[in-house]
Amino acid sequence: MMRRLVLAAGAVVVLGLGASRARAQGVYLPPDCDMKSGHFLVNSGVVYIKGASEESDPVKKERLLGDAHRNLVDALDRGQQDNPAAWYFLGRYYVLSDDPIGADSAFTRAEQLAPECREDIAKYRQSLWVPTINAAIESMRTGDYEAAKTELKKAWAVYKDDNVTPFYLGQILGNDGELDSAAYYFGKVIEIGKADTARIDNYNTAILNLGLIDMMQEKWDSAVVWFDKYRADVDPDDAQALTSLATAVARTGDTTRAMLLYDSVLARAPTMGTMDLIQTGTALFQGGEYQKAADAFRLALTKNPYYRPALYNLVNSYLALYNDTNETEEEKPATAQAMEDAAKRLVAIEPHGQEALRLLAAAYQLQREDDSTLAVLERIDKMTWDLNLDVVQVLSGAFRVQGRVVNLTDPPKDVVVPDVTFEFLDDKGNVLATEVMPGKTIAAQQTEPFSLDETTEGVVAARYKVSGP
Repeated sequence: MMRRLVLAAGAVVVLGLGASRARAQGVYLPPDCDMKSGHFLVNSGVVYIKGASEESDPVKKERLLGDAHRNLVDALDRGQQDNPAAWYFLGRYYVLSDDPIGADSAFTRAEQLAPECREDIAKYRQSLWVPTINAAIESMRTGDYEAAKTELKKAWAVYKDDNVTPFYLGQILGNDGELDSAAYYFGKVIEIGKADTARIDNYNTAILNLGLIDMMQEKWDSAVVWFDKYRADVDPDDAQALTSLATAVARTGDTTRAMLLYDSVLARAPTMGTMDLIQTGTALFQGGEYQKAADAFRLALTKNPYYRPALYNLVNSYLALYNDTNETEEEKPATAQAMEDAAKRLVAIEPHGQEALRLLAAAYQLQREDDSTLAVLERIDKMTWDLNLDVVQVLSGAFRVQGRVVNLTDPPKDVVVPDVTFEFLDDKGNVLATEVMPGKTIAAQQTEPFSLDETTEGVVAARYKVSGP
């Protein structure tokens, strides 16, 4: 199962510029360390940098920066490659020019030649890092993750003493499927460590994400190590960590410990959210523990009785349990009846979905209820269109329903789909809002996608009703 990586709660905040920004603009500050120019061209570069630092006219500032760059590069070309001041002030030129990559290159060389100036250089690195990381965060807020990734890489190049940059790089790369790169950056978050208590959530979440990445790559032993560390150092009761640990432990072959862990998860059901229980059930299903999976989905439905993903998974868990070789003949009737009950609930919230109807027909068939099976199959056969639900969950601050209306006619022809009314529900089944998807004509052999977002507070589920056949 593909897992989305975790984003530390409350971590996306624009960072304050603080006093360090003064190092980038408005006033010239001399080096805090012993940095003699050592050459007339370097000295000229310093004069121009001072002027550019204090110049408010952008045209004049650009001219002064050009003069500074020309003198400093000329100094390097004239044998000053081992002069730390040449590189240091070239780095400050790049800070004023808002060029993180250039600044990193120049400051790295300056630090090598004058390690005693590292602290002073770090302040200039940070002064350039702040606006760069803020630009990245703003791009993330607007959903432009490619732009964010570009800015984050610049920010990481120029300043590596804060875990914000590698954390978000790991987040974006991981959710893009670039797992090795994501693991590298989350590893850097761990290397930076716990020193910055203001960003401890990033450190903690990076531990969990490294475990999730190992799971995605089926590195089960390593995943167990990370999840154990997260539970030991951060939160022993975290539902996702506990469920993921149980799954990874099961894949290592330690079924005894895995089952104990799963039992521990289910014992926490009263304090767990719907999505945590669904994740638990999914992991149990994938591990072949169909009865425990069904238990998890049933518990999820006690919190949100009309939640389509939980109902759909519950029906399939009963079907898998019925077909499981460990299920006895004495147990099968009760399982089939439970599948029927769940399938009826599923059909009630999506009455024009072939998938839900097929599951109901299968439940009848398992119980050898031939008339009921035939009735549902005939209903499916007469359908000229299907409403297929793909996404039914909270996304981006709204309850989102996405799906497809499919023309099923055979022989192919246009089909008229009537109005479909979606009802958005709270966790008690009360209707909080409705939205009508107007009727339309779907061309022969065509599929039309749809997407609905309901922002009414308290919406946790949806169902629909069809105005006609």
